[in-house]
Amino acid sequence: MPASVASRRPASKPATTPAALGPQLPNPALAIAYDEARRYVQLRLRSLPHGGLRSTCTAFGFPYTTSVGLKTGSLQREEYRLVQKHLRVFGFETELVRLYVNGQLCEHYLFADAALLATLREQLAAHEQLVS
Repeated sequence: MPASVASRRPASKPATTPAALGPQLPNPALAIAYDEARRYVQLRLRSLPHGGLRSTCTAFGFPYTTSVGLKTGSLQREEYRLVQKHLRVFGFETELVRLYVNGQLCEHYLFADAALLATLREQLAAHEQLVS
């Protein structure tokens, strides 16, 4: 085979090992389900002062009507991205991932570290204790 033909072949890619995939897989211990994240956002939205939701939506470009539905619990469907955007505004940077729960793929919010997740859960528990 001529040298010019051999040099045109694409270089073979290195085989992906399970060890190389490890850091890419989401850690379920750092994830919360949609319902828990929605409850947290709902409680935070309810704690805004009168008119605060409209100004927050305007400032961050959120859809006002859908955010009101999120606040009141009257959404007709799950709003995964909107919940994630509100979490970000409240200081919780997350990644939306799908994890298996009882054999079904469900949306979860993956936190970068356990401290942020613990903070959210502490705040959620404190808010829920106040309203109970």
